[in-house]
Amino acid sequence: MELNERKRAILRSVVDAYIQTGEPVGSKYLATDFNISSATIRNEMSDLEEMGYLEQPHTSAGRVPTAKGYRTYVENLMGRYYLAMEEVEVLDEVIEHKLNEITKLMEEASHAIGEVTNYTSFAFIGGSGSEAQRYEAVYISETDFLLIMICKDGSVRSRQVKTQEPINAELLETAKSALNKCFTNVTLDQINLNIVLEFEAAMGEHKSFATMLLRVVNEMFNSYDSEKVHIDGVTKLLSHPEFFNVAKVQSVLSMIEERKRFSELMKKAVPGQTSIVFGEEAEGIAPPGTGFVFHPISVGGKVVGAIGVIGPKRMDYKKVIASLDYFAEGLTKGNVINTDLLIGEPTHGRTED
Repeated sequence: MELNERKRAILRSVVDAYIQTGEPVGSKYLATDFNISSATIRNEMSDLEEMGYLEQPHTSAGRVPTAKGYRTYVENLMGRYYLAMEEVEVLDEVIEHKLNEITKLMEEASHAIGEVTNYTSFAFIGGSGSEAQRYEAVYISETDFLLIMICKDGSVRSRQVKTQEPINAELLETAKSALNKCFTNVTLDQINLNIVLEFEAAMGEHKSFATMLLRVVNEMFNSYDSEKVHIDGVTKLLSHPEFFNVAKVQSVLSMIEERKRFSELMKKAVPGQTSIVFGEEAEGIAPPGTGFVFHPISVGGKVVGAIGVIGPKRMDYKKVIASLDYFAEGLTKGNVINTDLLIGEPTHGRTED
């Protein structure tokens, strides 16, 4: 059976109506939008149900979209949302003043996106995965030195280290040489037992000092490379009927707390594009009936994380995508206003089919 133009139009109207009302959509509700009879609309909706785009939650009730229906809607059917000027101003305020504070910026962005869309929002700050380019060790005193890690991404990390045993400039030179031999051009994930053993061998008789250096280097990598998740507006989930069940909310929150699962979800993002994942499409990662919309954020050509929203499958995807695209565009390019992006009327956002 073919998804012809009339079926496409009816599917789009069903999804739009269900997003707005949260109630199953019947043929009478759609009759005012189409110049055809209610009976014809019912037949088309029945075909769409048979094709897997709609489902009927209860006998004699209207229809609601399935994950397949939502997928078709977001990829082919929905119109583009025009951000209202007041919504643009909320996002611009963050973009304009916080470009150089990426972690804080993304947390504030999460809050701003939540305010604009009225959904629970999040910021995911990925581990940088930086490689050390070289190490320097600066002698301060017999029990004090400064270890410096210069990374390939241009960042500089340092630790002032206090030792229990006396040290001298010669020992620090040995340590610097061993670090540069063993721990450059690798990320934390790439450091293995062979590299550690090679480092200990290079340190010779100074095994206790080598053990202490290993701990410090691990801390220097971890302090920058750990993944962080900031979530804003959890109570907004409870405002949707789909999340009246507290167990479902807990399921969403536990997924976010398990960074590995959340990281797997974020890896589905396509660089430069807003991604949409439905719970039914991410078994074991996201609970059914849930929608995740997120956009990777790049700074200097490098993906540093993602911002997005969490909500029911019937969320207002047009508005969410417009908000995320606008923010990501402004942050990535450093623009406050981009005239290529569509802006709506001063008082309210609007959509275009």
